[in-house]
Formats: sequence, structure tokens, C-alpha cells
Amino acid sequence: MRFLLASLALSLFANPAFAQAPDQGAKATAARTFVIDGPEPSATPNVMTRDTSNGKSTVRAIKLTAPLRFDGKLDDDVYRQYQPFGGMVQVAPLYGVESTERTEIWVMFDHDNIYVAAKCYDSAPPEKWIANELRRDTNQMRQNDHFGVGFDTFYDRRSGFMFYANPLGGFADYSVIDEGAPNTDWNPVWDVRTGRFDGGWTLEMKFPFKSLRYTSGTDQVWGIQFRRSIRRKNEWAYWTPVPRNMAGPQALTRVSVFGPVVGLALPPASRNLELKPYALGKMTTDRLTTPPATNQGDGSVGGDVDRKSTRLNSSHGYISYAVFCLKK
Repeated sequence: MRFLLASLALSLFANPAFAQAPDQGAKATAARTFVIDGPEPSATPNVMTRDTSNGKSTVRAIKLTAPLRFDGKLDDDVYRQYQPFGGMVQVAPLYGVESTERTEIWVMFDHDNIYVAAKCYDSAPPEKWIANELRRDTNQMRQNDHFGVGFDTFYDRRSGFMFYANPLGGFADYSVIDEGAPNTDWNPVWDVRTGRFDGGWTLEMKFPFKSLRYTSGTDQVWGIQFRRSIRRKNEWAYWTPVPRNMAGPQALTRVSVFGPVVGLALPPASRNLELKPYALGKMTTDRLTTPPATNQGDGSVGGDVDRKSTRLNSSHGYISYAVFCLKK
């Protein structure tokens, strides 16, 4: 067997330039200040404040004091303790008009995850909903009824992470750099659970902090946006105003209009490595070669490592290395 080890892989562990050490992250955020592009936040968690002159909105996240029962049913105590917020506004078909169906939203976090929950009211019976896709990241997912969220985790108003799910629990995700084209090859670890009630559907989304890039520390601010699609009406609604010429799903990439979510106490960012092993095999029969080959086997195994950087960049927050290749 021949063994090839990429020397660059050695720097993966030797060079800490792309990783955020816990103590360094805490010190770095101590002096960080935020200029919030939105109204003054409420002191009460999950209460939205909105500037009626321009529609800009701010919300304070809920810090969970008890584990969330992650099942999509929205029957935990936190949903009774804190009132939801809403205020979704159409970008299509009637720009600037309140959404025809009510959406209630909660934003929560604990030491390991940030959660988004929504109660999506729908006046139509379930058989009228458009929900027929379970494949991840397919274009057809955007043609389903769905609820989505976008995070600007560095609050730089340029880049972020986007997620959405339909009533069946099918989901999609992508990242955006400098409000450019979506990178649908970005597939982080996260989860969603959905449910139904008499008058609509519910969902809970769970995003491990380990799957995201951010700045550690207390009293952090992220940008956040919500999107709801009601496909039988060709209706697209967002939480904060988006440009009229982005009347559809593409407005979730306009990170610069995200509203602030404040009050986040974020754990130290971890040094995450993502190993992607592979194996290839083939069987060859060729009577014309000398000597003839009959059921001649060959194969190789190998893998890649993705190392998440602490900042989003042109490679979408990941530093990739070809680590090894074993060939027979």
C-alpha cells in the first residue's frame, strides 16, 4: 500500500491562528461594543420593540433555566412564562402589508444551543398546505410552506447562516458571505421537530453553538431574521422590512436588514474538526489486456478534515485540508 500524508495537515494542530481559544475569546469580547441598528431593546425577554416609522425591530433572547423538551409540541413551561412575538410583514404579493396568517415566535438559548420556536397559524385545513418534501437542501423545499431563520452571528451586517423547515420536518440550510450567492454545500449539524394543532403547525429548531461561528462572551448581539412562506397564496413574509425587488425567498440573504437579538451569553467557541472519510472500490475485467484481467479488484480510502475558523470568510467559515489517502 502507498500512504500519502499531506504535510499541510500537520499545521492543522500546530497553528492556532484559525481557532479561538476560550480565554482569548472572553478577553476579546470584554472591550467589544455594539451599535444596534434598531430600536432600544426591552428588558423583558422575548418582547419585540419595533420602530413604526421604518419597521426595524429588536428582541431580547430568553435564557433557559431548565432543559427544553425538544419535541416540536411547544408545551414546555417557557412557552407559558414568556409571551411570543410576531409582526411578520409581506414582501409578496402585497408589499408592506401584514401577513395574512399569524406567526408566533420564541428565541431561546442555553449553554449548548440556541433555539427558535414558532407557532404557524393557518386558516386552511392541513390537506391544503403544500408540504411534500423531505430531502435536504432541494430547490423544491422552497416551494413548500415553511418557516425559516437567519443568523448574523458576528453582527457585521454582511454574512450569516440560514435555516428553514416545512411542516413535515424537512429542512434546508445555507451560508452567505457579503450578501452574495448562497452556499448550499454548507451542511452543519442542527435539528428540527414539528407538530400540529387545531389551526396550524408548530416547530422547534435547535442549533448547537458548536455548529456556528461567533464571538464568545456575555451580552452579545446577533442579527436575526425570520421568513415564512405560505405557498398556496404565493405569500412571502419577513420580520424586518426587505427590499421590494427581493419579493421571494432571496430576501433572507439580505443580512444588512436583519434585526438585533440581544442578551446572548455565549460559551467559548470550540476548535471543531469535521472528519469526512471515504472509500472507493472497483472491479475490472478486460480480456484485451496482456495478461487479461478478470475480476481484478482495486480501491482506496481517504478523508478530508474541515476546520471551522472563527470568522466567516470566502471559504464560508471553513479551512479544508486533504488529510490522507490510502491506495492499494
